[in-house]
Amino acid sequence: MIKSAAIIKNKTLAPWRELRLQKRKLKKEQAIERKLNKVCYPSPIGAAQVIDVIDVVDETAKPTRDEMLEQADKISLKVDKRWSDETLLNRINQAMEAESWDTASASS
Repeated sequence: MIKSAAIIKNKTLAPWRELRLQKRKLKKEQAIERKLNKVCYPSPIGAAQVIDVIDVVDETAKPTRDEMLEQADKISLKVDKRWSDETLLNRINQAMEAESWDTASASS
């Protein structure tokens, strides 16, 4: 049995569905209104002066992993890829201390 469109249009909705439908319509209207009333401000970037930034090297900053791997190669330290940066740095420092102790004891 086919229902006519007139019967479906006159069908009353549950109050919660009616409220949901009203909220959806209101949101759509608000979105359209925001698009119509959208204010475009000129970009402050185009008018601003460009200032050259000088890179400041922080001597207290931790070295990068690549730098640490280079240092490990120089001192012939066998590196495990699973080591964290902190572990790698500690091992390099230990190797350097051991190397300095060896050179100090050999010279005296």
